Amino acid sequence: MLLRWIMASTLVCGIVCLVAVNTACQARSGPGEAPATVTLEYVAHACFQIRSSSGSSIMIDPYESRWWLGYDFPEGLEATDAVLLSHPHSDHDGGQAAGSELPWAPETKVLTEPGTYEIGDIQVVGIRGKHADPYGKEFGQINTIWRVEIAGVTLVHVGDNRAITDAIVEQLGRVDILMLPIDSDYHILKRDEIEEYRARLAPTILIPMHYRHPDLETEADSPGGLGELDGWLAEQQNVRRLQTHTWRINRHDLPGTPQVLVFEHSPKVTSASEL
Repeated sequence: MLLRWIMASTLVCGIVCLVAVNTACQARSGPGEAPATVTLEYVAHACFQIRSSSGSSIMIDPYESRWWLGYDFPEGLEATDAVLLSHPHSDHDGGQAAGSELPWAPETKVLTEPGTYEIGDIQVVGIRGKHADPYGKEFGQINTIWRVEIAGVTLVHVGDNRAITDAIVEQLGRVDILMLPIDSDYHILKRDEIEEYRARLAPTILIPMHYRHPDLETEADSPGGLGELDGWLAEQQNVRRLQTHTWRINRHDLPGTPQVLVFEHSPKVTSASEL
């Protein structure tokens, strides 16, 4: 009799626990709802807009028009809740350090310093790094690496950081999507430094940024020392070239094999030859 009671109690407890877990999962995603998603929009250079499926959005590293780069920042981008700036170079801070005004409403948050922030349902952590040599000495080579988490997907935008360190690895933790400055002339990171970022952070998806766009820049207005992407890209495996500047993903759609993902730049970007 006692054994029968113990078995019945165990069965009831198991059912209760299973119902509780199922209820908790439904509370996170909603019964019958599609999984929450992340939408990335590549503008150009090192600038991305990132949106959650609930409508929260952030912009990382907008650039100032025709400063070093041979193209304009596009007009008419959707309003964003926060702008994240990795360092005070005009191709990453929209020219703010040089006195230019970012093209968003005054209530838009502008984040430049390490710390933890919540932007709607977007969790943001800024981690102090250091700009790659020999650039940025005029402002102490500060550089903030941005870790962004949306719907269980972790994205990291490195800015112009130098080689990876143990402290960076420890603070970043798991990385699903890594946005890294890569070009065939190795303007910011050297070849072995790129590979070390990949090896130590093990991102599922690597997104190159901060390279020359030959369809936007003539030889005369091309940034000095900045290369195109194709030379580096030709040496890589599992490369996926998108035919668009936007991409949407949820946690369950992350690929099982690491891949390199290349965006088209925004069609709103105007080249110097069209100005």
